[in-house]
Amino acid sequence: MAELAPPHPQAVAGRKLPTGAIFGEDCPWLTVMAAVTAIELAWWTVTWKLGLAPGPFLLTYLVLASAGLTCAFLLRKLLQPQAASSNWSSTIPGTILVGIGASLFLPLKYAIPSLVPFWLDPPLAKTERAIFAGDPWVILDHLLGWAAVPIDRLYAIWLPTQSILLFTVMMQPPSTKKSRALIAYVLAWFLLGVVAATALSSAGPIFYDRIFGGTAFAALRETLQARGAWLALAESDSMWTSLVSIRPGLAAGISAVPSIHVAICVWLFLAARTMAPRAAPYAFIYVVLVWIGSVQLGWHYVTDGLVGVLGMLAIWVLSGMLQRHLE
Repeated sequence: MAELAPPHPQAVAGRKLPTGAIFGEDCPWLTVMAAVTAIELAWWTVTWKLGLAPGPFLLTYLVLASAGLTCAFLLRKLLQPQAASSNWSSTIPGTILVGIGASLFLPLKYAIPSLVPFWLDPPLAKTERAIFAGDPWVILDHLLGWAAVPIDRLYAIWLPTQSILLFTVMMQPPSTKKSRALIAYVLAWFLLGVVAATALSSAGPIFYDRIFGGTAFAALRETLQARGAWLALAESDSMWTSLVSIRPGLAAGISAVPSIHVAICVWLFLAARTMAPRAAPYAFIYVVLVWIGSVQLGWHYVTDGLVGVLGMLAIWVLSGMLQRHLE
C-alpha cells in the first residue's frame, strides 16, 4: 500500500489549530495567567464602577513589561549564548498578560482601604512589641543601622529585579517546572497581593501614625532620615500623597499584610531550586535581605513577611496540583 503524503501546508492553512498545538507545554501556565487576568479585570470593573478604583495605566505597564522582556532577552544572550531559543508564541502573549495584570494590580491595591479600612495594624504592632520586647525595626537598626543605605537601595530595585527574573523564566524552553513556576507567580500576585491583602487590610509601620494618629512610630521616620534611607521616605511620601489626594500615580496603593515583596522573593528561591539549583543559595540570601529590609525600613511588620512566606509555600503546592491537572 502506498504511503500517504503529509498534507501540504496550504491545505491546512485555513484550518484552526487547537490552542495546545500552538502553545505546547506552555499552555497550562498561559491558561492560568489568562484566567487570573480575567478575574482581576472583573474585580477592577466592579470597584471602578463603585468609584473606589482608578483607571489602570495600561500602556505604561505594557511598555514596562516589554522593557523587562528585552532586558531578560539581552542578559540571556550575553550569559547563555548557546541557550535554546524561546517559545515566542507563548512568551509574547505571556508578556502582554503580565502588563495587563500589573496595570490592574495597582488600582485594585489602591482600592483596598475603601473596601476594607485598615484594621490589622494596632493588634500587629502590639503583639510584636510584646514578642520582641520592643519594635522589631529598632532591634534591626541597632544591629544593621550601618547598612541602612544599601538595604534601602536593594529594596528599591526589587521590582525591576523580579521582573527581569520573571521573563528569564518565561523564556526558558517549555517544561513542567517552568509551567509550575509561572502558575505560582500569577497566583501569588492575585491571591496574596489582592485577596489576602484586602482581607488583612493594613498599612505598615511607616504609615501608622498618619492613619491612626499619635507618635507610635515617629522615631522610625527620624531614624530613616538620619541614616540616609531617602528612597523609602520619598516613595512612602508619594504613596501617601496619592492616597489622600485621590490622584493615584505609579507609586500608589498601601498594603502591608502579606508582604508581596517577601512572597515573590520566596517564589524566586523555589523557582531557582527547581530550575537552576546553583542559584538557589543566592536566592535564599535575597529572601533574607528583603525580609530584613522590609522591617528595618518600616514598610512591614515581621508578621507580614511570615504570612508572605507561608502563603507562597502554600501557593507553590497548589500550583503543582493545578499544573498536573491541566496537563
